[in-house]
Amino acid sequence: MKKNLALIIIFLAAISIIPAANGQNSDKAKENSNGIRPVQIEVADEAAIVIGGIRITIADAIKTAIEKNHDILSGKYDVAMTDSNYRKYQTKYSVFLNAEAGINRTKYPDLLASSPDYPETSTTYDFSAAIMKMFSTGTTLTAGVKNNISDSDDALYGNSKTYNPVLFASIEQELLQNSFGYNERREEQILKDSAEMQKRAIIYQLSLVVVNVIVEYWNVIVNKTQLDNAQLMLQETRKVRRIVSDNVRLGLAEQFELNLWNSLVASAEAELAQAEQRYNDSLRAFLRTVDMKGEISVEGRAILSNRLPEINTEEAIKIAYAKRADYLNAVKRLEIAEMQLDLYENNALPSIKGSLTISTMDVNSEADTAYGNTTAMKYPTYEARVKMTYPLDNQEQEVNERNARWQMEQARQDIKKYERIVSDDVTSKIENINTTYKLYIKAKEAREQAEIYYSRMSANLRRGRFTASMVREALDALIMSREGELKALVYFNVSLLQFEVAKNQLFETYKIDVEKYIPKDN
Repeated sequence: MKKNLALIIIFLAAISIIPAANGQNSDKAKENSNGIRPVQIEVADEAAIVIGGIRITIADAIKTAIEKNHDILSGKYDVAMTDSNYRKYQTKYSVFLNAEAGINRTKYPDLLASSPDYPETSTTYDFSAAIMKMFSTGTTLTAGVKNNISDSDDALYGNSKTYNPVLFASIEQELLQNSFGYNERREEQILKDSAEMQKRAIIYQLSLVVVNVIVEYWNVIVNKTQLDNAQLMLQETRKVRRIVSDNVRLGLAEQFELNLWNSLVASAEAELAQAEQRYNDSLRAFLRTVDMKGEISVEGRAILSNRLPEINTEEAIKIAYAKRADYLNAVKRLEIAEMQLDLYENNALPSIKGSLTISTMDVNSEADTAYGNTTAMKYPTYEARVKMTYPLDNQEQEVNERNARWQMEQARQDIKKYERIVSDDVTSKIENINTTYKLYIKAKEAREQAEIYYSRMSANLRRGRFTASMVREALDALIMSREGELKALVYFNVSLLQFEVAKNQLFETYKIDVEKYIPKDN
């Protein structure tokens, strides 16, 4: 008995997908004489979960999850922050302003103040301001102004002021090491590539969260189908019980057979209650995933494919190489290691910096004259300098170069490793698609034969030609075949999903633009 009850429960998960409205007439015509509706797997319409009157397809569910799922929301900010190191590095190229002002007042001792060389008191006002900017070419520009005003109280000459304004501009350029920004450009690229790698890895993790959304969406559809089928199963079991009851009155069946079907009806009623609970649980799980509330119902058909796609293995592997985060990051690590080695080798060169400074100044007791002469560059000064720095013993440099070379070799090995991983993974997923599809076709054929068998057995039951126990065995076979078909169909669809993940094309398949949902700077 327990075995039969378990089989009836399995039956609920194996009844066909709800037919679309445009196919109801043809489907009704196909119903057999026993009233059992044939399994309809053909998918013509997308399923929908209706929340608050809004029809949500699986693509809509993914978009909603990206917008509201807490794990995805957190991950999106991680994606948005991947360029932080690069942007921090860019601040070195900002324009910097340095400004300083001060006052100094001195009262000299009487012995000094009585001397003609020293005033009684002196006050100095000074101000300086300069702007500086570095460029990725290794060039540094500086321009500024200085102003010094001296005010003294001389016992011999009385009060006097002296104005000393200065204007200056300079340029400094690295000539050998980091020649014209050689290292700067590579450091920038390394940071860009590192950000790209991090972003790619995080987006892949987001795709795994999306897979969970898809699975939970399917759960709602499947559990709704199971609920509908539990109701159909109860109706079917009650119908057979009525036939058995009639046959008992006519002397065509024994009382114990009616007792059996009474038990099966009770089991079907219990399974209906369990199906309702599973359906409600799946609804709550899905709503929690997409962070939505509202009255919810399911319409249409389960969004499960029963068509074998045409797949070119070589093309699929090429796509995976172009999109897989693990392989692309392995390639990028080699590029970074090569640039890092270039950096270290360049740093081993002497640092030779050339600079040119132009300045102008004046010292005058008249402010207008001092400032006028300075701005007119009446007294210019030109200075050119060359500075060299070279460490005679730099073990740190040698270690850095050695490590960079080893990292390059590691990266090359990683590329070969991931080439094999990606190729094997995609090939395996394609083989799995073909295998699960074959299993689905065989399961479908088995279900069709079991359906025909059960239909004929139940029809002959009305005529008293077979016992209820024989019909029960036929129903058991039908239950198992329908379970097998639905399982095979689900496994086939899971294999299709796994194939998209293996190529890292999940978002493209469902036409989701991830970049659209990544937070942007204000």
